Amino acid sequence: ETGAISEVKLAGYVAKYATKGTGKSEAADRPIRSQLDIDFLRVSNHHRRIIQTAWDLGGLPQYEELKLRHWAHMLAFRGHFLTKSRAYSTTFKTIREDRRTFRLHQSLTAADLDPETTLLVNDWTFAGAGYDSDAETELAAGIAERVRLDRARNYREETLT
Repeated sequence: ETGAISEVKLAGYVAKYATKGTGKSEAADRPIRSQLDIDFLRVSNHHRRIIQTAWDLGGLPQYEELKLRHWAHMLAFRGHFLTKSRAYSTTFKTIREDRRTFRLHQSLTAADLDPETTLLVNDWTFAGAGYDSDAETELAAGIAERVRLDRARNYREETLT
Protein backbone atom coordinates (compact mmCIF):
# COMPACT_ATOMS: atom_id res chain seq x y z
CA GLU A 1 0.00 0.00 0.00
CA THR A 2 2.90 2.37 0.69
CA GLY A 3 4.61 1.56 -2.59
CA ALA A 4 7.44 -0.24 -0.80
CA ILE A 5 8.47 -3.73 -1.82
CA SER A 6 9.70 -6.40 0.56
CA GLU A 7 13.12 -7.97 0.11
CA VAL A 8 11.47 -11.35 -0.53
CA LYS A 9 9.30 -9.96 -3.35
CA LEU A 10 12.26 -8.11 -4.85
CA ALA A 11 14.41 -11.26 -4.74
CA GLY A 12 11.60 -13.20 -6.43
CA TYR A 13 11.30 -10.58 -9.15
CA VAL A 14 15.03 -10.60 -9.85
CA ALA A 15 15.10 -14.41 -9.77
CA LYS A 16 12.31 -14.50 -12.36
CA TYR A 17 14.53 -12.74 -14.88
CA ALA A 18 17.79 -14.32 -13.74
CA THR A 19 16.41 -17.83 -14.25
CA LYS A 20 14.23 -17.20 -17.28
CA GLY A 21 16.70 -18.66 -19.70
CA THR A 22 20.33 -19.11 -20.45
CA GLY A 23 20.09 -18.29 -24.12
CA LYS A 24 19.05 -15.11 -25.84
CA SER A 25 17.22 -12.75 -23.56
CA GLU A 26 15.06 -9.80 -24.46
CA ALA A 27 17.65 -7.50 -22.94
CA ALA A 28 20.35 -5.69 -24.89
CA ASP A 29 23.12 -7.80 -26.38
CA ARG A 30 25.96 -5.49 -25.33
CA PRO A 31 26.75 -3.04 -22.54
CA ILE A 32 24.97 0.31 -22.48
CA ARG A 33 27.34 3.26 -22.93
CA SER A 34 24.96 6.23 -22.89
CA GLN A 35 21.34 7.33 -22.71
CA LEU A 36 21.25 7.25 -26.52
CA ASP A 37 21.93 3.50 -26.39
CA ILE A 38 18.81 3.06 -24.25
CA ASP A 39 16.73 5.33 -26.47
CA PHE A 40 17.44 3.21 -29.55
CA LEU A 41 17.24 -0.27 -28.02
CA ARG A 42 14.96 -2.77 -29.77
CA VAL A 43 13.43 -4.25 -26.61
CA SER A 44 9.98 -4.36 -25.04
CA ASN A 45 8.83 -1.37 -23.00
CA HIS A 46 9.04 -3.44 -19.81
CA HIS A 47 12.69 -4.30 -20.43
CA ARG A 48 13.45 -0.73 -21.46
CA ARG A 49 12.06 0.49 -18.10
CA ILE A 50 14.22 -2.00 -16.18
CA ILE A 51 17.32 -0.99 -18.15
CA GLN A 52 16.49 2.72 -17.71
CA THR A 53 16.00 2.27 -13.96
CA ALA A 54 19.32 0.44 -13.63
CA TRP A 55 21.00 3.23 -15.62
CA ASP A 56 19.41 5.99 -13.55
CA LEU A 57 20.19 4.33 -10.21
CA GLY A 58 23.71 3.56 -11.37
CA GLY A 59 24.33 7.29 -11.76
CA LEU A 60 23.64 7.94 -8.07
CA PRO A 61 26.67 8.02 -5.73
CA GLN A 62 25.10 5.73 -3.11
CA TYR A 63 24.74 2.91 -5.68
CA GLU A 64 28.08 3.38 -7.42
CA GLU A 65 29.62 0.21 -5.94
CA LEU A 66 26.82 -1.91 -7.44
CA LYS A 67 28.02 -1.05 -10.97
CA LEU A 68 24.42 -0.91 -12.17
CA ARG A 69 25.30 1.04 -15.30
CA HIS A 70 27.86 -1.58 -16.27
CA TRP A 71 25.19 -4.32 -15.94
CA ALA A 72 22.15 -2.37 -17.19
CA HIS A 73 22.12 -4.36 -20.44
CA MET A 74 21.64 -7.52 -18.33
CA LEU A 75 18.69 -5.95 -16.46
CA ALA A 76 21.17 -5.08 -13.66
CA PHE A 77 21.89 -8.76 -12.98
CA ARG A 78 25.63 -9.20 -12.63
CA GLY A 79 27.30 -12.16 -14.26
CA HIS A 80 26.07 -15.58 -15.26
CA PHE A 81 23.24 -17.27 -13.43
CA LEU A 82 24.52 -20.76 -14.25
CA THR A 83 27.93 -21.41 -12.84
CA LYS A 84 30.57 -23.62 -14.35
CA SER A 85 32.16 -24.22 -10.95
CA ARG A 86 32.51 -27.77 -9.60
CA ALA A 87 32.68 -26.41 -6.06
CA TYR A 88 28.94 -26.72 -5.56
CA SER A 89 27.39 -29.89 -4.19
CA THR A 90 25.58 -30.61 -7.45
CA THR A 91 25.58 -29.42 -11.02
CA PHE A 92 22.78 -28.24 -13.27
CA LYS A 93 23.55 -31.22 -15.53
CA THR A 94 22.84 -33.60 -12.64
CA ILE A 95 19.64 -31.76 -11.79
CA ARG A 96 18.46 -31.97 -15.44
CA GLU A 97 19.25 -35.71 -15.55
CA ASP A 98 17.35 -36.28 -12.29
CA ARG A 99 14.36 -34.34 -13.65
CA ARG A 100 14.45 -36.35 -16.92
CA THR A 101 14.54 -39.65 -14.98
CA PHE A 102 11.69 -38.53 -12.73
CA ARG A 103 9.50 -37.49 -15.70
CA LEU A 104 10.21 -40.78 -17.51
CA HIS A 105 9.26 -42.75 -14.38
CA GLN A 106 6.11 -40.64 -14.04
CA SER A 107 5.11 -41.20 -17.69
CA LEU A 108 5.69 -44.95 -17.58
CA THR A 109 3.73 -45.28 -14.34
CA ALA A 110 0.84 -43.27 -15.80
CA ALA A 111 0.79 -45.67 -18.78
CA ASP A 112 0.63 -48.67 -16.40
CA LEU A 113 4.14 -49.75 -17.39
CA ASP A 114 6.71 -50.89 -14.85
CA PRO A 115 9.60 -48.39 -14.96
CA GLU A 116 11.99 -51.08 -13.69
CA THR A 117 11.29 -53.61 -16.46
CA THR A 118 10.26 -51.44 -19.42
CA LEU A 119 12.91 -50.91 -22.07
CA LEU A 120 12.50 -47.84 -24.26
CA VAL A 121 14.08 -47.98 -27.68
CA ASN A 122 14.29 -44.79 -29.69
CA ASP A 123 15.35 -44.86 -33.31
CA TRP A 124 15.81 -41.60 -35.15
CA THR A 125 16.26 -41.68 -38.90
CA PHE A 126 16.97 -38.71 -41.13
CA ALA A 127 13.89 -38.21 -43.31
CA GLY A 128 15.17 -35.40 -45.49
CA ALA A 129 15.46 -31.65 -45.70
CA GLY A 130 13.55 -28.99 -47.54
CA TYR A 131 10.15 -29.27 -49.17
CA ASP A 132 8.72 -31.95 -51.46
CA SER A 133 7.18 -29.59 -54.01
CA ASP A 134 7.09 -26.01 -55.24
CA ALA A 135 3.66 -25.62 -53.62
CA GLU A 136 5.06 -26.54 -50.19
CA THR A 137 7.96 -24.13 -50.70
CA GLU A 138 5.58 -21.31 -51.63
CA LEU A 139 3.30 -22.07 -48.68
CA ALA A 140 6.26 -22.03 -46.25
CA ALA A 141 7.50 -18.72 -47.70
CA GLY A 142 4.03 -17.21 -47.25
CA ILE A 143 3.85 -18.36 -43.63
CA ALA A 144 7.33 -16.98 -42.93
CA GLU A 145 6.36 -13.61 -44.45
CA ARG A 146 3.17 -13.46 -42.36
CA VAL A 147 5.14 -14.24 -39.18
CA ARG A 148 7.71 -11.54 -40.06
CA LEU A 149 4.98 -8.94 -40.65
CA ASP A 150 3.17 -9.90 -37.41
CA ARG A 151 6.40 -9.51 -35.45
CA ALA A 152 7.06 -6.12 -37.01
CA ARG A 153 3.49 -4.98 -36.25
CA ASN A 154 3.73 -6.23 -32.64
CA TYR A 155 7.08 -4.49 -32.18
CA ARG A 156 5.64 -1.20 -33.47
CA GLU A 157 2.64 -1.53 -31.14
CA GLU A 158 4.90 -2.22 -28.14
CA THR A 159 7.13 0.74 -28.86
CA LEU A 160 4.17 3.10 -29.22
CA THR A 161 2.65 2.10 -25.85
